[in-house]
Amino acid sequence: MKLVIDANVVISALIADSKTRELLVTLEPDLLTPAFVYDEIENYEELIVEKSGMEPNRVTQFIDLLFQYIEVVPADDFYPAIERADAAIGDTDPHDVLYLACAIASDAAIWSDDSDFDEQHLVETHSTSYVIDSFDTF
Repeated sequence: MKLVIDANVVISALIADSKTRELLVTLEPDLLTPAFVYDEIENYEELIVEKSGMEPNRVTQFIDLLFQYIEVVPADDFYPAIERADAAIGDTDPHDVLYLACAIASDAAIWSDDSDFDEQHLVETHSTSYVIDSFDTF
């Protein structure tokens, strides 16, 4: 199974030593995310430093570490699916269109706690609690 993860899942893993963090580095399914997530995480880097208690250089190292377990999908790979994704969710939340397009093009489900994804019916959406319940083997 492939899962497209949104920035909030990654940010959550960066902020707290949690099941989310543990699952990102131990899940067997392929974890994917659109390339723009790097920019989105960069926008929240100060918040991550503040909430995590880590030094800025440690946060940068930790971002690099997490992305060893997440495949970054270039926009060219899911560009053909953007129109379908926009038709399905663009009116609800335009920021989520690229995640949905990435999932469509990758034949993947979405891992997000954003309820806006419930408005579309093109791919399955799984919450963090569902992923923990489904894949946690510890």
